[in-house]
Amino acid sequence: MVTKKAVINASPLIQLAKLGRLKLLNDFFGSVFIPRAVIGEINDLDITELAYEPFDVTNRNAINTLLHPLHIGEAEVIIGAVEHSADFAVLDDLAARNKARLLGLDVIGTLGILQRAKKQGMIYDLERDIIYLRNSGMYISDSLIKKILSP
Repeated sequence: MVTKKAVINASPLIQLAKLGRLKLLNDFFGSVFIPRAVIGEINDLDITELAYEPFDVTNRNAINTLLHPLHIGEAEVIIGAVEHSADFAVLDDLAARNKARLLGLDVIGTLGILQRAKKQGMIYDLERDIIYLRNSGMYISDSLIKKILSP
């Protein structure tokens, strides 16, 4: 079995924690990495149920080139994914996702993880989870909800 590696940003961690679904990250990825900048952003979040490895990104010059419009956590996820030869960068922000793709990274976000869990029978009511996230402040357009929920 091939072990998938993922580098995770704060937003997916926060959103999955709201739903009590952090375990999905370990279900889908054999190795979960969280950059220290992201850990600093989520220091009030209980992620003890998640098996992960914190790390420092070594290429600070590459980080600096991604800052503005990206935040430090997003930049560290992208460069960290490159440095770790990760299979996925887990990002929700559209600009960060686009930049990661330009660098040849495969990207998945909170909704993609939930959609995958639904397809694998790990969650029953995907719509309930999406509506909960939307009502708790995550921007999700009507068209995206319709696309995700269509068979």
